Amino acid sequence: MINRLFSPLLTATFLFVCLLSGKTNSIAQSPKKLSGEALANLLAYKKSPHKLFIGYLVGDGNDPEASFNMLNVPDSVDIIEGFAGYDQNPDHWRALQAKGTRIVYCSFPKNDAYFDGSIKDPATKEPGYVAPPDFDNTKPNANSTYHHWAKAMYNKYIKQMGWDGIDVDIERGTFGNDAPATNAVAVLTAIARYFGPNAEAGNLTNAGIKPLFLFDTDVDTKDGEPLSYDRIYTPYKSNYDYALFQCYVGGARRWKGSKVAELAPLLAAFGKDKLIVMTNGDEWKYQNGGQDSPPNGDAKATQWLLDLAKWTNENDTQGVGAYRMSRDYNHTPHFKVSRESIQIMNPAKQ
Repeated sequence: MINRLFSPLLTATFLFVCLLSGKTNSIAQSPKKLSGEALANLLAYKKSPHKLFIGYLVGDGNDPEASFNMLNVPDSVDIIEGFAGYDQNPDHWRALQAKGTRIVYCSFPKNDAYFDGSIKDPATKEPGYVAPPDFDNTKPNANSTYHHWAKAMYNKYIKQMGWDGIDVDIERGTFGNDAPATNAVAVLTAIARYFGPNAEAGNLTNAGIKPLFLFDTDVDTKDGEPLSYDRIYTPYKSNYDYALFQCYVGGARRWKGSKVAELAPLLAAFGKDKLIVMTNGDEWKYQNGGQDSPPNGDAKATQWLLDLAKWTNENDTQGVGAYRMSRDYNHTPHFKVSRESIQIMNPAKQ
């Protein structure tokens, strides 16, 4: 009975990993349409136990439009993040989701969030709304809640757009305005009612599953500041599907490490069962060959992602990711480094 249950899945996983490693051309690169058999193998792979790859698509005008077109995402990518200027074509979203790739929105609370009763809260414009006595609708306080905003995010990105989850960017500078860092717990626990493993009953994606909730941070301090992980992550760990840590070795970054040995503290801080480590794709080369950090920024970011993929396997964490994965489009072939890291994490079984 056990063999009958798992053999088809293992066979499909084997076939797809072989495809990843270039042993057959049955699964073509996106946006070519997959055959029925190839799509079935791809979906079986996505559902099987494997290391994940998460990519951020950034459409801010600094890279070709094709780089953030969701039709061009490699089939083997598990999660795509819609960042600044993301692909606006719903047909492209559906084509990507049909291949088992989930799409999440990346939120900066400073820009997005509003507290319940805020002047920005649409609920205050509804007929019959009456503010509590002496309530200041222009300034949050220690007792502010964020349930209206969390529900609005769920309604927009999950129910209306049909996406698959949310990523909350947790850095110095991403909280503020209606959502100060001191209110981070209130913001994140409100989101957890609609997203993540502990989402309340009925809060599902169009596919009938709970939306993803990604804890995305560069804060590696245990305590001492409002965004420390012992304050806003550890006590609420079960609310999050994954913890994405920005262990960048180039560009603007907070983490001070430069080699995989210095990633070890993250294992205890965030847990192997949640941790996904990320590189900074800003450092990859532009379409014209230029770089943010010449002469070796591109090579350094490339090697770092491959090293992270090896480290992920050695330490049994959940996967790797690339901020501005879209810039990897400028390599030959397109998305070369992302594909190689996926192959390292999920090698063909011999």
